[in-house]
Amino acid sequence: KIKMEVKVTPMPGCLMLILGIFTLGIAPIAIKLKERGWPKSLDEHGLVTRGGKRIEWREFTKFEKVITNVQGTITERYDIHSSKGTVAVVVYRLQEGQQVLEYIWQHLPETIKAEQE
Repeated sequence: KIKMEVKVTPMPGCLMLILGIFTLGIAPIAIKLKERGWPKSLDEHGLVTRGGKRIEWREFTKFEKVITNVQGTITERYDIHSSKGTVAVVVYRLQEGQQVLEYIWQHLPETIKAEQE
């Protein structure tokens, strides 16, 4: 059984401190809560989110690229949807993020992949 552990690249401490000060501590908490919907581990059957939710590959129904532009800073992520919730794959915040995305893509149902072409 091949299992891939997904590691998050931590945000710089000084950035989290500044965000914490300017948002009265809300931003760092919100960021951590968002990360609960990110993948923690992947295997041939499915994935487990950082919040502990197990989702089988066959349960995913949609794959979409999401691009956000906040004051000229453009970021992108990939959302994969299932009845159990949406998993966000934020490539630039994951160690070996491109490999994580490729692993997920290889294991998604063919019906989802067909919609992307």
